[in-house]
Amino acid sequence: MKSNPPLFLNTIPSDAGAASYFLVFGKDKLLVNRANGDFKFVRFTEISDVLEGMKIGTLHFIGNENGFNYYCLQAPAGFTIEKPGFEFCDLRSLMNCFDADGFRIASAASQLLYWDMSVKFCGECGAETKYSEAERAKICKKCSRTFYPAVTPAVIVAVMNKGKILLAHNKKFAGGVYSLIAGFVEPGESLEECVKREVMEEIGIRIAGVKYLKSQSWPFPNSLMIGFTADYQSGEIKPDGVEIDDAGWFGRGNLPELPRPGSLSRSIIDALI
Repeated sequence: MKSNPPLFLNTIPSDAGAASYFLVFGKDKLLVNRANGDFKFVRFTEISDVLEGMKIGTLHFIGNENGFNYYCLQAPAGFTIEKPGFEFCDLRSLMNCFDADGFRIASAASQLLYWDMSVKFCGECGAETKYSEAERAKICKKCSRTFYPAVTPAVIVAVMNKGKILLAHNKKFAGGVYSLIAGFVEPGESLEECVKREVMEEIGIRIAGVKYLKSQSWPFPNSLMIGFTADYQSGEIKPDGVEIDDAGWFGRGNLPELPRPGSLSRSIIDALI
């Protein structure tokens, strides 16, 4: 996606029209148009009458793709939409409703707004921040420290053993959903080291042959999920009881309830099993 300044606006640009999409978030829910049964981004012309006269706060220019400009903003105070087919939807529920490009754009919008909300003040001196005029960043008004949108790396791994895959139930998962082992990368740690540590800490087994597979932006709120495969090496499955309360080896004939389609974990499980 091509991106050109200005990246931050406090008014609606004069050239906004049918070739502009506005990704409006009400907290963590995205406004979509379902008038024709599909989930679509909202064009500016479809909500221009609703936004007219409102203080929109900050409008973030995401970029231009296929001739369309994409912007995102938090729904301004007093914003309501009563048009048929328009509704706010949880972003997780939209993962399998957009194509890969659509979810990528929605992910970028969600993470930009989260960054904007969480970096109102400098983490070093506490002073207020301002938007950079040269790049997508915020600058402390007092000490000039620069803050860029942060992305938190997390690993997720499919451990294989004689044609079966290691799946675990995390206490935070709804119902009986089982998924792959995952965790956040710690300071000073490589991705491969993180994979081995997470499996040992949560399941108690050793693995080998860690190989990168694929990745996915994960805007909940600002992660990059990095997927790996690995081979079982030794040890017995012993869930840590803190995060994981059950785990086991599963084959095609005895799969438990799996994560929803659209997630990286589900795509890896489907590809391997």
